[in-house]
Order: sequence, then structure tokens, then C-alpha cells
Amino acid sequence: MVLPIDIQQNTSLSLSEIADEITVVELELTDESRINPDRVRRVLLYDDQLIVASKNNILIFNIYGKFIRSIGSIGHGPGAYVEGSIGNLALDEKNKRLFVYTPPKIMCYDLDGNFLYESIMPRMSMCYKANMSYVSDMNYVNDELLLIVENLWIMDENGLFNHSGLYRLNSDLQITDSCTIRKTYYDRPVMTYHTYEDYIIFRDSTIYIYYPDSFVGDPAETLLRDTLYRLENNQLIPIAKLKFKNDGIDNLKDRYINICNIYRSARYVFAVYRTWLVNSDYHYFCYDTKTGKGYHMKDGYTDDINRLEAPVGFRPFNTNPERFYYWHTRQVPVGIDTPNPTLFIGKLKQ
Repeated sequence: MVLPIDIQQNTSLSLSEIADEITVVELELTDESRINPDRVRRVLLYDDQLIVASKNNILIFNIYGKFIRSIGSIGHGPGAYVEGSIGNLALDEKNKRLFVYTPPKIMCYDLDGNFLYESIMPRMSMCYKANMSYVSDMNYVNDELLLIVENLWIMDENGLFNHSGLYRLNSDLQITDSCTIRKTYYDRPVMTYHTYEDYIIFRDSTIYIYYPDSFVGDPAETLLRDTLYRLENNQLIPIAKLKFKNDGIDNLKDRYINICNIYRSARYVFAVYRTWLVNSDYHYFCYDTKTGKGYHMKDGYTDDINRLEAPVGFRPFNTNPERFYYWHTRQVPVGIDTPNPTLFIGKLKQ
């Protein structure tokens, strides 16, 4: 699919047009369960439990918002993580285990909060000379832990490059297979940085991959990563391409497109991007494969169901993109303790 996007268009799209239902969850606030939505890395939904991971803690609530427990603690020993270091997590639903990436290790817990084991992140096979490696995203699919790993500042006979790869790990956290997403050469050391996640999405036995580039140097030299892939026989097969005017480059206005994410559900293709103007906000795109119509929103979706004043941007559940979530922080009078933000969970139309 080639999906044209006109960034001059601004279409209002209400959640009632794409969602069958939205559940409102008021998360209980205790001394242990305070949440800052700006620091949340991922939300997982499993067996009527919500797992909310931020940079500093991992919290479990029931589907009604009651706080149950935290997992792990800040420290330096086995099963502990350095403050602010939680990078991502993935859930093994069959064995009820949670894998947590906190550089430089991956830890495993059960859902009762018991620490099981940990391993220093294995050295990625073809990038043994990498000066630095970090996990950009992770998901647990078909009894394997999938990692997207960014390997930085590697030298070969052609010069300096960064390598982005998809790695499969077994339950012992050993690499069993891998494939290259891209290999990019630079004339100087470049530190890539991504402001979004949800690059590995699992839906109906299919693994979908989107992985962006960070902006480097002159916008005219930037290659727009505009394609969503599916993983098949350890190869990336293109399935959807976003088509911007001039391939997303507008030198006259010093504006270029930086796509944060592309993913799809059974019916819709979604994308989030920024134009990287000064203080650029996120833009949202939704394409309805049933009607063939695309919607471009400069601020977000309109929550006409809960009648929120500000537009919302949502994220998918990475093992079930038919559902999505977003946050809303309520304003309270001065002198009153601010409650936890409200979590909204939606279900897409088929």
C-alpha cells in the first residue's frame, strides 16, 4: 500500500468513528504507585491486570485501577535497577514472566514480583566491535524475546557505521537468530536517539516492524524511513509506505518529516510524525483500509466519547494492536494532591 499524506491538510477525526468502546481506569494513588505519564515507557494488558512501566518503577494494577504491587526495586544488586534506567519490558503471557531491560542487563521476574534471573545483554554477533549498544524496543512473541538493538560506532573497511538489528533470544537470553534492519555509514560518530517506541507489533501471528532514523546533518541528506514491514522467514517484507510530498523534505521552509512510528491493526494503518520545526508538535495519521480514506491530524484525535477538551494521541498494545491506550491528567484546585493520571483503553472497530 502507498498511502499519500498531505501535511497541509488538517482533518478532525473523532474516536467514536474508529473505536467501539473506551474503558476509563482511575489508577489508585499510594505512596508506592505515583505515575508521571511523561515517563511511562510501556503499558501492558494481561488477564485483567495492567502493568505500567516508567523509567523508575514497574507497577501492577487490576483492570479497575486498584494498585496490587510493584516489581523490582532501585539498587545495584541482582534484580535491582539504577534509578531512571528502566528502558523497556516485554511479557511472556504463557509462562507469566516479565522481561525488563535496564542497561546493561535484562532481568526476568514472575508476575508476583519475584526475581528469577538476569543476564548482561549479550554481545550482538556481527557487531562485536561496537563501541555502544542499546535496546530500542522489545516484545515477547512465540516463545522468543525479540529485541531491536542499535549498535553504534563500528568500523569496517568502508568506514564508520551504525548497525540496527532485530535479534531473537531464547528463554536463557541467548541469541538464536538475527537479521539486519539497516547499516548506515557516517563521516563522524553519530549518536542516534528515538523519542517513540512500539516498533515491534504482533498481530494475528504476524510480526510487524517499523524502525525510524534519527535526523543527522543537513535535511537534504536525510533518507526518510517511510515503510512498514512484516517479518517473514527472517526477512523484512514491505507492506505499507507513507508518501509525503517531496519525500518529506521542504528546504524552502527548512522543514522535514521525521516519522516516529507506523503500525497497523486489522482495519487501520496508523502513523505518528513530527515536522521538526521549532517546537514542533506530534502529527497523527490514520488510514482506513475498509473505506480507503486517510485522515491527517495536526494535534491528535478528538475524544468525543469522554468529551476531553484537548486532542489525544494514543499508543497500541504491542501484542494486540486492536486495542490502544492514552492518558489524561486532570486539573485540580491548588492545595489538593494531584491524583494519578487517568488511563483510557480503547478497542478499534473491525
